Amino acid sequence: MKLPNRRLTSSIAVLAVAIPLSSAQTVHAAPAGPGDAQAVHAAPPGPGEWDDLGTHGVYYQSRYRTKAVKSGGGDFKACITTTSTDSEFYDLLEQDSDPIRAKRVSQVRGAGCWIFRNIGAYVDGDNNRAEFFIGTIDGGMKRVHYWD
Repeated sequence: MKLPNRRLTSSIAVLAVAIPLSSAQTVHAAPAGPGDAQAVHAAPPGPGEWDDLGTHGVYYQSRYRTKAVKSGGGDFKACITTTSTDSEFYDLLEQDSDPIRAKRVSQVRGAGCWIFRNIGAYVDGDNNRAEFFIGTIDGGMKRVHYWD
């Protein structure tokens, strides 16, 4: 019985590990505001990893946006669905009482799923929550699904 070549077997094992690592998440966003929030392009969530905050439709209020959802800080995920090009910019905004005066937390380019990190500085108010939403000039944005 011929045994497999150890060097070949080791090379295959290294490639099996290296290929998934080469597609690891990378930072794509420019931080804006306190805490230097970062956004990471991400795959959809796995079971039990996130609190599902639901899918929210888009409406127009000086920009295309969703209703705000409440976050306790930590990591926040938004999956943007659009019929437009994937080169549009999308802002993660935090609103307190006045939605017109929302603060930009981070900006990402391209629809898809994004994880926003270091957002604890936006938690405030009597409810000890941050109120986040996605806004854009992209009239093709259809919905955003949020996780906290």
